[in-house]
Amino acid sequence: MKSNIFIIIISLFIFGNTYSENIQIQSKNIRLDKDKETSIFENEVVVKTKENITIKSDYAEYRKKNGYLKLKGNILTVDENNNSVETNYAEYFENKKILKSIGETKITTSENYIVLTKDVTLDNTTNTIFSENQTSIEDEDDNKIFLDNFKYNTNKNIFKSIGQIRIEDSLGNKSEFSQIYIDTKKKRSWVQILKHT
Repeated sequence: MKSNIFIIIISLFIFGNTYSENIQIQSKNIRLDKDKETSIFENEVVVKTKENITIKSDYAEYRKKNGYLKLKGNILTVDENNNSVETNYAEYFENKKILKSIGETKITTSENYIVLTKDVTLDNTTNTIFSENQTSIEDEDDNKIFLDNFKYNTNKNIFKSIGQIRIEDSLGNKSEFSQIYIDTKKKRSWVQILKHT
């Protein structure tokens, strides 16, 4: 079985288009749909990209022609900075180096900030993770931040958000802001204060 997996992976590189040079996919079960130019991977799927991103899932559907990868079930993505994204449905666009989750998504940053949100984009060309949806962030000290949206730079370890922002610290104090910048590595924040309650 292992030799069959190896042969199929090699054939993806040899017979696929230029997009397939940037991605490796393996799983326990593989089916090829020649008419649709699609490969189906099931059971312990592991995807590795040229940008050192590892994606694990229960199911993957890869379209060689346009470098499109659809992922379903228990998806775990880990980038080279050790930021992880967990969701149940995602799409990876190989030519753009973008992963998009659809639905509820959990992010754990390299500095152990827990982010709960939905519909996340992980853009490997700009090293950013972002969402335009309501988000909660919790740090290691149990402080909670509630945002309308966020952008996180994975190289600089900085969160940014503009909009309605509420912070509830571990002592029960609440504050509201219109902008926030959080350096998760240095554990510092910059805010524009609206009101304190």
